Amino acid sequence: MFVRTLQFRAEIIVYSILDIIPFFVLFFLWSAVYSNQEVINTYSFSDIIQYYIIVIVLQRFTATHFEGWRSQEIRMGKIDYYLTRPFSYMSEVISKEVGGKIVALLFSLPILSIFYFLVMKFYNLPPIIFNLNNSLVFFGLILVAYSIQIMLALWIVLLTFWFEGSSGLEHFKWVLLALFSGSAIPFEFMPIWLQQIFTILPFKYINYIPIQVILGKMTLNEEIYLSIFSTLVAMFLISKFLWNKAKYKYASAGG
Repeated sequence: MFVRTLQFRAEIIVYSILDIIPFFVLFFLWSAVYSNQEVINTYSFSDIIQYYIIVIVLQRFTATHFEGWRSQEIRMGKIDYYLTRPFSYMSEVISKEVGGKIVALLFSLPILSIFYFLVMKFYNLPPIIFNLNNSLVFFGLILVAYSIQIMLALWIVLLTFWFEGSSGLEHFKWVLLALFSGSAIPFEFMPIWLQQIFTILPFKYINYIPIQVILGKMTLNEEIYLSIFSTLVAMFLISKFLWNKAKYKYASAGG
């Protein structure tokens, strides 16, 4: 997967740049919102700018995009090899995803770093303060967010064994994450009814909570750690259950 991803290095650079474009749209929007106020819902204008910069970085680290071609792979009956070898199909999917992610980060992180320093300097924003404690928690939360994204993508892929059009759920996933992970709008700016849904769902661990930690607005307690652990265990067990059932639904040419 390292070699395969390197073949698309130009696309990786283009997508990294495209990820930055929505920031400028949001910048003009929030500039208008803050034109007559310095602080709204505990966020200053610099806080909002930093918030969306970190969203862009988190998306580069945690977003997954393998649902479409993996679903196609199953529909075409091209996973026989992994059903007859010790190296399982699930291990193959995850290992290739991680390998591709590492290569993509090698190309995109320099671009994101330049973007970050230019924005911070141009708008004279205070730098994000990293210390050992919040850095370790932040990078731990990145791993949590990436794990959640991988398992959500796996669910879509595994549903292909029952529903041929399950890959269409990928678009629904994007909308769901944009709304309930905090990438589109911070929790504090949501209407009350939406905040209640946001609090229940685990998607807040993908963007909102990591951002709060690195900005120094939140400290994780035992309840949050327990919630994170429970979420990951539950999602892993659901993934395992779906895979065990899916193997009995699979059929290929000549099978």
